Amino acid sequence: MDIDTIVMIVIGVVVLFLIARLIKRGWFWTDKQGNHLTIKQFTSRYKDGVVSISPLQQTTTTLWAFLPMFAGIIWGIVVTLIGGMFWMSLILGGSLPITSVQFISNFQKYRAQKAASDMMRELEDKTKKKGRKK
Repeated sequence: MDIDTIVMIVIGVVVLFLIARLIKRGWFWTDKQGNHLTIKQFTSRYKDGVVSISPLQQTTTTLWAFLPMFAGIIWGIVVTLIGGMFWMSLILGGSLPITSVQFISNFQKYRAQKAASDMMRELEDKTKKKGRKK
């Protein structure tokens, strides 16, 4: 038996062991209060959380997702140039400007949403202060 086969068998046994423990316990996640959640409870809370994400949070997450994309493209260009696969470097190099334009577009959207969010927060604060003075 070669080392690859042994590694795959070990990984398979570990995964089966984890699945068996999860089935036996009936829970895997815990909430902020420390209560154990079943898979059904977790997915229900996850869906509720995803629905309540604001556009600003979505844009911020998208901006952070560009970091590994840029790193992967640049690393791919370097590796393919070293490996002599110039056609692949050309493809990756062509995707770099497209990804850059997408990043700039999302950054502009983030700045506009952030400014609108800040203005709304200021307006809410002024309304609250005005209500207290009465």
